[in-house]
Amino acid sequence: FPPPPSPSRPHPLRPSCHRRHYRRRRRTELSSSPFAVPARKMDAESARLAIADALEHDDVKTLKKVFENGRRTFDAALAALMRAIQAKSSKCVKFLLDTALDIMKKSADVTMEQKNELTSMLSSAISSTRDHDGSAPTSTEAKMENKKIDAIANVEGALEDVKAGKFVIVQDAASRENEGDLIIAAEKVTPEKMAFMVNYTSGIICVGITSGRCEELELPQMVVRNTESHGTAFTVSIDYKHGTSTGISAADRTKTILAMVDGGAKPEDFARPGHIFPLRAKSGGVLERPGHTETSVDLPRLAGLKPAGVMSEIVNRDGSMSRTGELKAFAERFNLRMITIEEIIEYRREKNL
Repeated sequence: FPPPPSPSRPHPLRPSCHRRHYRRRRRTELSSSPFAVPARKMDAESARLAIADALEHDDVKTLKKVFENGRRTFDAALAALMRAIQAKSSKCVKFLLDTALDIMKKSADVTMEQKNELTSMLSSAISSTRDHDGSAPTSTEAKMENKKIDAIANVEGALEDVKAGKFVIVQDAASRENEGDLIIAAEKVTPEKMAFMVNYTSGIICVGITSGRCEELELPQMVVRNTESHGTAFTVSIDYKHGTSTGISAADRTKTILAMVDGGAKPEDFARPGHIFPLRAKSGGVLERPGHTETSVDLPRLAGLKPAGVMSEIVNRDGSMSRTGELKAFAERFNLRMITIEEIIEYRREKNL
């Protein structure tokens, strides 16, 4: 008689045992990957973007996940409630109000000043709902329209945001593509930020890297003869092999990007073709070629990070490309900084960088 089945040797006549054994082995493989994303608390910027996206769609389910992930504080609930009221997200307003009241009831740390702030916020919300007809611009909108932004200061602010792991919106010239890209430093990507990017862009996720990194990862050009209108230097597309499934999910794409900028990754760690599109940037950056590819490398480099950035074009809900007015509205809605490639060129020339 054969020996009895054990966890290391499934029963030969029971397929379910085989399945359980495969799942255990697969979990072990995934957890042993050098670039596997460990269980962790959501970082502050990922949480901010997730909350903003949830309020945009009145999505209570996502909001609950964020607050369960270490963000359940009175201040966080109060800040989100104010934005939910402004966005007129009724389901989220109810959830956040219940959350704030629950925290207030159970926590002795909530001050009288915070309680008064909550009361004042609700009163002003009720008042604005009755009185505001939506035709006149708010003071914030008027300020954004009338304020002339200094290009150097704007780029410096963008560099601070990039270093902090935030997205920036970069628009190129109207005579060129006339498009705006969401750009973030490659080493600062998280699954939540990737999900935000996929939801509000074309979904074609590109990563600008240096020629040297292309050589290290043995990434040849996608085609021998490039006839693309702006000469965008696509290499072959890739997926990271270890700890991923199909490569298309936000988590899988994050792992691929983090592996791309990790010095320990080898060419054989990547499958080709894949779902991430590396782009070879010109060595002179935006001074040599005023494109989003070079911008995605210049911004992290100038911010003191690895010279690699993730980018994708922002689109409207109907699938059309977002132009200046729509990009400004998007930047305001999600509290993101918006700059132009011309400003980056001016900054580099002014600073001799």
